[in-house]
Amino acid sequence: MTLTGTNIMEFETMDWNGIWKDLYNRNVASRGRGECATIWESRKKAEEFLARSREDPGRIENVIDALRPAPESRILDIGAGPGTLAVPLARLTRQVTAVEPAAGMADVMEEYALGNGIQNLKIVRKRWEDIDPAADLDGPYDIVFASHSLGMPDIRGAVGKMAAVASGRVFLFWFGGITSWEKPMVDLWPQLHGREYQPGPKVDVLFNVLWSMGICPNVEVGLLDHTRLYPDIDAALADLREQFGIANPEQEDILRKYLESTLVQKNGQFFLPGTTTGARLWWDTWPNGGG
Repeated sequence: MTLTGTNIMEFETMDWNGIWKDLYNRNVASRGRGECATIWESRKKAEEFLARSREDPGRIENVIDALRPAPESRILDIGAGPGTLAVPLARLTRQVTAVEPAAGMADVMEEYALGNGIQNLKIVRKRWEDIDPAADLDGPYDIVFASHSLGMPDIRGAVGKMAAVASGRVFLFWFGGITSWEKPMVDLWPQLHGREYQPGPKVDVLFNVLWSMGICPNVEVGLLDHTRLYPDIDAALADLREQFGIANPEQEDILRKYLESTLVQKNGQFFLPGTTTGARLWWDTWPNGGG
């Protein structure tokens, strides 16, 4: 399409936050369950998530290197999960505040920190949308970041609150295009649930929301490996039941057949391969820093 003056004006006046919210709501409706955080209320799920994350220390190190924390840094981690980043960051910096609404994730993070002798980590057990910065936080923070935790309907409001408590740099890590775990959901959802699966909003919409806020972020894009490893097909089925909303034997049979045709067997183990496009957006909040 050739952009004309009219096209550009229409593009610049588009309600990108409304587009994000619509895609978010469609995703929630197609899944037939609540918000993203509700998936992680289970302690067992949180423990498994932390164990998988720690099996790939290189990815954790890459994120920390990108944040470039200093020993005196005060950091805010939004949607901190089981402390995958918050705990190692607390070892390196002055203080970390971790916002995490899911009970399972927050409990595991607290134990992970205690087990590592961490005393400079504050855990706030709330949704970011419900945070009152004056009452719940000790800002401003040198680094504010949300690592793949932007499952919120009002992303403009969420980002605005992040920028308001930042005295340095804000980082957002999110996905581009259909992720490797959404692709099979798109393929199987009509068979499993009798309706189409709607993927959530991605980085293209996020960038335009930021732009509409007067934020011109730096952007870096790369590939993320999302290979899952299982001892057998039954273990894979057990792990993926909740993600695919399996509630009866017929649905279980559909997912089992999919796994039998998709899992790659090697050295007595089963791999579910996957690669996803990941994006890092960041900007400085001090004067003339883009935020």
